[in-house]
Amino acid sequence: MQPEEVILAEPAAPAREPFWDYVDLALVMGLLFASIAVVILVCGVLAFAVPAFRDDPLLLPMQLVLYLFIYICFFLVFKFRYDKPVFGSLGWRKTAVHPVVLVVSGMALAIAVSVLAKVIHTPQVKSPIDEITKTPFSLAVFAVMAVTIAPLFEELFFRGFIQPLLSRTFGVAAGVVSTAVLFGALHAPEYSWAWQYALAVSIAGAVFGWVRARTQSIIPGTIMHGSYNLVFVVALILMKYGPHK
Repeated sequence: MQPEEVILAEPAAPAREPFWDYVDLALVMGLLFASIAVVILVCGVLAFAVPAFRDDPLLLPMQLVLYLFIYICFFLVFKFRYDKPVFGSLGWRKTAVHPVVLVVSGMALAIAVSVLAKVIHTPQVKSPIDEITKTPFSLAVFAVMAVTIAPLFEELFFRGFIQPLLSRTFGVAAGVVSTAVLFGALHAPEYSWAWQYALAVSIAGAVFGWVRARTQSIIPGTIMHGSYNLVFVVALILMKYGPHK
């Protein structure tokens, strides 16, 4: 009787992390740019057809619709190319870091960035935020968005989607820094392209990116980002409706 041959199976190749690639980045960005064009076109038609909209900017509704489109873009690419969920794929995972620690850390970061802004003589510039917070109602809506929805979708897009891809290509440190610089650059138009604002936002983005890399989750960075924004929202409210007014 011949001994049975033992066939050793080749070990399975490890799953690529992240599983998406630059083709997916191009697809998401293409869909997103198309979505932005549609939103701008619709808002332009509304502003032309309804004169009241010309005095009451549509920036807040546009922002909400944009966030919805960001999710739709991710859903379409991840579902039809990989059959993967959006949030789990982009790093929405539980961690051991206590939320209170993250909230305090986000507030401390906001204070540190504010001090840096003073040191580098950041100029006072007119921002779209001034336009969309003219009334108490619009300020309240903006405040809720700035502390909840905006941090979530910015972390999904930058630290959840872009940073892991760049980190896989160039290394973790380069991925964190390059994503942070991109994050700051995309916020620069809000502040008349003042480099001080872009630098401050980039530093905050680098901290969120470092937290993402250390925890392998976007939940801590999202909480920090929300509390970071909360400090500036409170400052804005006090400036508009504080005791000195």
